[in-house]
Amino acid sequence: MTSRRSLIIATIVIIAIVLVAVASYFISSTTKDNTSAATPTTATEPTRISDNGFPVSPFRANEGGTKTAADGQTRIGYTASCDDAVRAAINYVPAESYGTGPWEQREATLKKIIASNEDGAEYIDALRSMAKNGATSTKTHFDPPIFKVVRCEAGKAASVAVAQRIKTNAFKLDGRTVPAAVEIRATEQLLVWENDDWKLDLSGENGTYRPETQLLYTQGKKEPSSASEILGDLFTDSDGNPLSRDGWMELAQ
Repeated sequence: MTSRRSLIIATIVIIAIVLVAVASYFISSTTKDNTSAATPTTATEPTRISDNGFPVSPFRANEGGTKTAADGQTRIGYTASCDDAVRAAINYVPAESYGTGPWEQREATLKKIIASNEDGAEYIDALRSMAKNGATSTKTHFDPPIFKVVRCEAGKAASVAVAQRIKTNAFKLDGRTVPAAVEIRATEQLLVWENDDWKLDLSGENGTYRPETQLLYTQGKKEPSSASEILGDLFTDSDGNPLSRDGWMELAQ
């Protein structure tokens, strides 16, 4: 195993292990300065305000694209527009689950939605190794499904932060047990326009937004019973100060 691949696997494992440690920070409400970043040009005018206090966008999960990937669920085949960049970022979230179905279909889907570069190839290799070790990780949208368009330049690159719920089972790796965990965090979905479709860019070269993540749940800790309680934690920093919700929107249901 190459050192780079080992690092990627270690990073994935650390995400699970750190859930039993002290929570880290959550999302920064601002972006890093980047004079070359284009202003978001998506049609994200809200249709109304949700019961959770977020503007409701015109976007829905599992919409857009012209065809379905090998897993039978993930929509692919988008236009170069910023609207479709947002749709791709939203629809690609569940596709990064692993160990939850036939790996061949999962891998074929990942190769369709991840940009062709060394980092993307090694990420897929790492997920393959995790799945073979008996690990399963299920990614879904947090409920309520919220997102923030950070930037987009049609036909070039985009950045969309998406709140995700990640459930990982307990499994053994190198003789030690990695505990099961549930995590809610905001993840920056970086995309590039490649081969006439939007692809996840794992190289980080186009990153302008680095949301810090707060790991809400530790092993054995009871999940909050209401969305409002979870949202309260998400938008509060480690010192108890509220974080801005500006720019965050909720998917239409």
